[in-house]
Amino acid sequence: MRLRDEGLAVPGWHWVQFNPGLPLVLSSLFRVFPHGVIATARHATAVATGLMPLLPFLLWRGVLGFRWRLSIGAALALWPGQIIFSGVVAQENWALLPVVALGCLAARRLRDPAGGGFPIAAGLLYAAAGAIRQDMFAAALLPAVAAAGLPGIVPGRWMRARRLAAAALVPLLALAAQRQAATGRFAVTSEHGGLTMLGTLAPSSAATGWVDPMLAIAAVEPALLTDPVALRRATWRLAWNETRRRWRFHGLRAAASAFRLCVESEAGDLYWGLEAPATQPPATAPAAAAFARAARPLLRVEQALISGVFFASLLLALRRRDAAPLVLGAAALVEVLVQVLFSPQGRLMVPVIALEILVIGLAVSSAGGGRARLLALGTAVAAVLFVTAPPLHALAVQKDEVPPHVRRFPLLIAGGGGVYAQCAIESGRVWVIAGDRAVVGADPPAPGPGRIRCRIPPLPTRGALSLDLEVDDPGSIRIAADGRPIVAPAGSPGPGPSWRRAPMTAEGETAPGEIVLEGTGGGTFGFGLVARLPGSRPLPRDTVFP
Repeated sequence: MRLRDEGLAVPGWHWVQFNPGLPLVLSSLFRVFPHGVIATARHATAVATGLMPLLPFLLWRGVLGFRWRLSIGAALALWPGQIIFSGVVAQENWALLPVVALGCLAARRLRDPAGGGFPIAAGLLYAAAGAIRQDMFAAALLPAVAAAGLPGIVPGRWMRARRLAAAALVPLLALAAQRQAATGRFAVTSEHGGLTMLGTLAPSSAATGWVDPMLAIAAVEPALLTDPVALRRATWRLAWNETRRRWRFHGLRAAASAFRLCVESEAGDLYWGLEAPATQPPATAPAAAAFARAARPLLRVEQALISGVFFASLLLALRRRDAAPLVLGAAALVEVLVQVLFSPQGRLMVPVIALEILVIGLAVSSAGGGRARLLALGTAVAAVLFVTAPPLHALAVQKDEVPPHVRRFPLLIAGGGGVYAQCAIESGRVWVIAGDRAVVGADPPAPGPGRIRCRIPPLPTRGALSLDLEVDDPGSIRIAADGRPIVAPAGSPGPGPSWRRAPMTAEGETAPGEIVLEGTGGGTFGFGLVARLPGSRPLPRDTVFP
């Protein structure tokens, strides 16, 4: 939306977090269809993923027979996990088109070594895949080289290499110039790679694959939380320190993540397609949740079978020295490795599974009389993955550490001109730190409620200061500002259905120097400080700063 309304070089935190490809595509669509942007984005995503099965059918003409091209296209079209996920506006869905097209061109060239290759198309597709998801720069490199016709000693090889490089570099340099105009940083990739890797390595990450690493940072270098630029630069060093500290455990965690991704990722995508907030209208949300519960075990079986037959197909390709499925399979395995290192989230497996289906199609079409043995071996591998993944994941969770104890941390005052409150835990523990929000609660098995004291430095100018609370019962929280009790109104609206906003000062009044919050029960509560300085625009109630 901001790229559409304020220009392609509008500055903002999104340049830190997001790759440029999908925002650029969507902003262009929003200019053509300015109304109903959410529906436009979802429909465009569904159309893009719906066109993807046509690629092997069209691009493998002359490489595979009609029956096999139709079968592989149908497998991609009827792939259950993708059907459910196809309406989710995610980078993974949009990466399918360039990744599958590149894989098809690579296989076409490798099945016809005398052909000239497709260097310009390969370069453009490689740039598009990396611009949408930067991890594709690693995963799609080998298919791009193969599609350009570089393998082997063939006439015109260096000319094709130059065309490939030029076709990839021109759009990537344009995207880097766009980022430089917005941020002053000339780069195609985002800046959150170290933060992502640290979230994969942080204590307690094994259960879900990734946790917000702010607690881990606050436990070792809390001052970094006040300097986002220094924090992003330091995360690579912190990730390396964490790797060295628990390298044996991280080896186990990586293996468990790989097995889990091969079985569980499509089942996890049901949340994004059917169960996430605002995914379904209220009238259909219960039915969607019930369908997700029923489909989750079936998707585990389906993905285990795809993974098993994929590995069996690679073994067959190795024995026959069939380069086409080996190159596509290598791309899929590189992407799994990148996920295991950086962010083992299920939705990131969507392009991998598409490549696996292409590999299976190539292997089965050329297996001849060995198809039955291929499928039998694939089923056996699938059974091993299905049986092994859950206990291996449980073992990694058991061996993982609990979230670190944080005693002191800075908390951004939203709208306060960059001022941070300095907070200290007096009892209990802090469970979440997210920019201008924190969650505090009891520390089982230790008895007693969570209690936190935050010192508020002077604001740049006198202005209204409010306290946001996330708690079901406002009466379960005691609040004091400079020793004066404050009551959070039960009906006061806040940034979200479970948040309440309690005003502490009006404009022109001096902000309190200290607030103390204490939960009277054994649960958790979230809180944040929000300032409105003279001349500033009111902050939206759903503002949460990254």
